[in-house]
Amino acid sequence: MQVLKESVRNAIVEGAILEFFEYGFQNANMRRIADNANITVGNIYRYYKNKETLFKEILLPAERAIDDLGNFDIEINITAIKTIDDVNQLVAFLMSVLKPYTREIYIMTLDSSGSHYVKIKNQLETMIINKVNSYYPKKFDRYLLKVIASSFIQASFTVFRDNINNIRRIQDMITQLIVFYFRDMDQRLFQN
Repeated sequence: MQVLKESVRNAIVEGAILEFFEYGFQNANMRRIADNANITVGNIYRYYKNKETLFKEILLPAERAIDDLGNFDIEINITAIKTIDDVNQLVAFLMSVLKPYTREIYIMTLDSSGSHYVKIKNQLETMIINKVNSYYPKKFDRYLLKVIASSFIQASFTVFRDNINNIRRIQDMITQLIVFYFRDMDQRLFQN
């Protein structure tokens, strides 16, 4: 029995991340993943049963990071986004959780059509809706919050995609988006 090498596994994972980032899940190709990893296609199958298994493994750490986002208000003790300090604390927390997985989170949220990760965007939307509702109980129509959450998520991951190698720019843009969408929203939006 041949021992599987961690260096080969890491090369496959990096090659797969490049492929899924460029082509998305549905259009990803195992041959190009192998080329990216400088191995044969057959060698990938020694490590991973199929494309779905590989996809799931590379996104699992990012999925866990997204699950951790739900605790942001507990971690940083925010009850509403009122001040720039609230925003800065939130962005620092978001970046500490998401920074190691920027490409993977982008893949998961915007290029995962055809996989079970499509639900992640809905999970994030629900988390935002629930947080806003907890900050401002029964003040906003749930559908309005769904539209705002969806728009915020789409804008955020456009920022991630366009600035994948510029973490500082991502952080600055996310700060501006949070201020734009959520700061003093109870004062800016018509309430029910």
